[in-house]
Amino acid sequence: MTDTLIYQAYYTKSDPILEYMVEMLDIQPDDSILEPCGGDGVFVDKIRYYIKDVNIDVLELNSKSVDLLKKKYENCHRIKIKETDTLLDEDIILSCKTYDKIIGNPPYGARHDERKRQQLSSLYPNLYTKESYTLFLYLCIRNLKPGGRLCFIIPDTFLSLHRHEGLREYLLTNTKIIELSLFPSKFFPGVKFGYANLCIITLEKSEDIESNLLNNIVIRKDYTNVQQLAHSKELPYVTINQDKVYHNPSFAFMIDSSNYLLDLINDEKILKIGDIANCVTGFYSGNDKIYLHPANRGIKNSKNYSCASPANIRHRELNVKEKINGISSIDYLIPIVKGGSIEYIKPDNWYMDWSEKAVAEFRNSKKCRFQNSEYYFKEGIAIPMIRSSKITASILDCRLFDQSIVGVFPFDSKWMKYLLAFFNSKVCNEIISIVNPSTNNSANYIKKIPFLTPDEDTLYRVNTLVEHILSDLKNGKYKIESLKIELDDIFSKLYSSHNDNKVTHYHTNPVVYQPMLAGLFG
Repeated sequence: MTDTLIYQAYYTKSDPILEYMVEMLDIQPDDSILEPCGGDGVFVDKIRYYIKDVNIDVLELNSKSVDLLKKKYENCHRIKIKETDTLLDEDIILSCKTYDKIIGNPPYGARHDERKRQQLSSLYPNLYTKESYTLFLYLCIRNLKPGGRLCFIIPDTFLSLHRHEGLREYLLTNTKIIELSLFPSKFFPGVKFGYANLCIITLEKSEDIESNLLNNIVIRKDYTNVQQLAHSKELPYVTINQDKVYHNPSFAFMIDSSNYLLDLINDEKILKIGDIANCVTGFYSGNDKIYLHPANRGIKNSKNYSCASPANIRHRELNVKEKINGISSIDYLIPIVKGGSIEYIKPDNWYMDWSEKAVAEFRNSKKCRFQNSEYYFKEGIAIPMIRSSKITASILDCRLFDQSIVGVFPFDSKWMKYLLAFFNSKVCNEIISIVNPSTNNSANYIKKIPFLTPDEDTLYRVNTLVEHILSDLKNGKYKIESLKIELDDIFSKLYSSHNDNKVTHYHTNPVVYQPMLAGLFG
């Protein structure tokens, strides 16, 4: 692996970012400060520009950077440089020394070898160990003194992704989050990486859970340029109560939510999609370059694939044996639904080799994901995992669907057309953006979308409109905007008046929540 993949070090060269972060630390003379990923020392330089009488411990994994730091600060007796892997450093893990202030730009998504992955999984069993910056955040909070401050620049994915649920609980109960500044990654000069937005989080260590949950978090966003960060105090802001975040599903920071939708999402008595349908991801061959074929060369992203031969395409339904064991005849290519923002009906653009030979290879391959196979070739709804500007849904129409699709299979078939329309509605798009602001619609997020039961007249009208849309699209008529507008209006009215008695509720016994990080490190 290259140094870039191993370290994933994106050095902070933006002076407005540095000024903002150092100001948020509120450094005092003789403070003890930790920089857990020293890089080229930009945070140390900015701190010493304002105040020199502080003690700074700088940790760095890259030996070349360590040599440069030692030479740079060889005459600064208050600065200690240590070559170490912060995440595995025994002194840090055991909190042998705690600090007044911690500042840093931890690595994002650093790649680890098998041995290190096993070590991290053992040390941090309740955290998502494939994402390095969240491990840095958690471990550094543990090394703060009570009342100490931390300021990190990190991706914003920790605010909502399901995999970071444990970290969010820890943050909300062990710290007072002072401020979140959210801005696009393009503000980070000269760097391209796989995160759309960044966040500067400033927090204070606190062992008083009750006081922590009473805290109001300042949220600053809608920056138009990076220079505004240095003058953040002059810009508008909103606040969100820490206890309110704590009671959100999965402790998610639902920052851009409408109040009525947020209340609906948080209402445990209201049915969710997961209560009325199975939501599962689909098939992966393990080697699509061999088994997957586009219908023609005009299909998007088809350049490196061999096109399907018309003679090999299956046009009739598979029998039970063929679904399980594969096709013995020459027409062994079957349509598979993949991602892409197409509403209601997806054309057969891609075909999967479903010959007996291929299926046998799938079942014996360690790379193949023959997951949720009981849902293959069934009636259902396909939702692409990756959404662009909005969530979209189309009918599966008894086709195979791949791992880029969440298949939704209602327990009661009467909801099929209704859900198809709902998933394509504006209100559903707003809800999923609250549940998960990132562009990844995994099955776990789809399950959390509230489901409001309509009255019979509304159900009938929605089904009628959907039947018209499907009929028009199948007949090559694409002027369906008026039908979609009416559906949007129906769902908007239903969800904005969710306190009506028409809403179906269910009741469960209360669950006593056990903290996910209880007992970590004793």
